[in-house]
Amino acid sequence: MTVFKNYFNRITARPWLIVFTVAIPVLIVLIVSAGGGGNGMRVAFIDRDETFLSGMVRDALDPVAVFIDVEYDDVGTALVEGRIEYALVIPAGMQELVVSGERARVETFSLQGVQMTRSVRSAAHAVLSAAHNVALHVDGDVGAFTSAMARVREGRFALQTEAFRGDHGALSASAAAGLSQLIGMLTLTMLLMTTGSCLLFLKDVEDGTFHRTLAGPISVRRYILETNVAFFFAAALQAVAASLALRLTVPQLTPSALFTIVAILLAFALVAVSFTLAVANTMKTIKRTAIATNCLIMPMVMLGGAFWPFEIMPEYLQRIGAFSPTRWTTSATASALSGAAFVEILPHLGILLLFALVFQMLGSWRRVDVAK
Repeated sequence: MTVFKNYFNRITARPWLIVFTVAIPVLIVLIVSAGGGGNGMRVAFIDRDETFLSGMVRDALDPVAVFIDVEYDDVGTALVEGRIEYALVIPAGMQELVVSGERARVETFSLQGVQMTRSVRSAAHAVLSAAHNVALHVDGDVGAFTSAMARVREGRFALQTEAFRGDHGALSASAAAGLSQLIGMLTLTMLLMTTGSCLLFLKDVEDGTFHRTLAGPISVRRYILETNVAFFFAAALQAVAASLALRLTVPQLTPSALFTIVAILLAFALVAVSFTLAVANTMKTIKRTAIATNCLIMPMVMLGGAFWPFEIMPEYLQRIGAFSPTRWTTSATASALSGAAFVEILPHLGILLLFALVFQMLGSWRRVDVAK
């Protein structure tokens, strides 16, 4: 492991690389998480019924939502502009309909998937399900219905709501989306750090150290393998440090969710190393590699949704962004923070590993020039 030790010692000997490796990811996590990452999903609650039941629905949403005043005709515009993430419209006569034994029908609007809006949907569904159960036993008596629902709100429903919020350590959709953007920013630091590490490799090629090393008992394959392992180890330190910082600032994050996030970041670390080594081995020189990475990394991260929500980008940019590994990293992280099980993240991990494999193949397509 001579090559591994050499590169790892050189990386840790450079203060700016140590900062990129540990300090900056932790600092980003602490700053953004301290800001809250969103206290809940931004919801437009439009109540056309204004009854006891509609008030209960609003109260149930309060722990997982931030209410934004939006008129019904402006819901679509507010969603596209990002002022709200979800809209729930309570129709006139809903309580009367429920008391009579009919099913409640509400309007909902969102540009996000069911996974991201699950906390809001489930909170509203819990109230309406309880209301339907109560209505079965009050024979249309509104007074008996409201009295029973008041007891539900004060007792059993409160306990069920608390249990839901703790399920799988899930965060609100807005908080999960905000923290997943934070992970997107972390992918930028990981790419920059691995780029700095790869420049050490190119420096060795340019000054002849690489070729002198190969004159000994070390083969090209072993040299490249140990180089990959050294750079991956440094990137993995970033992943673990950021994950631990996230665990400290988001106490409801369960061990299983933390494990999933670490797995996602380790997969991206492999992508970052493979990508920068592919660029370095293709460009051959330090100057050209620096220029190429500067031109490639920032668009990759931006299109991946690190600087703004992926959903607000034009459709054609979203399609292009699907080819960014940052996109799959932020998407997987948002799902994990929203309570998705590890098995649900496996497709995302598979795609990230596919990115790493493709970059490795691109990097090995042109062999390292061992002759001077």
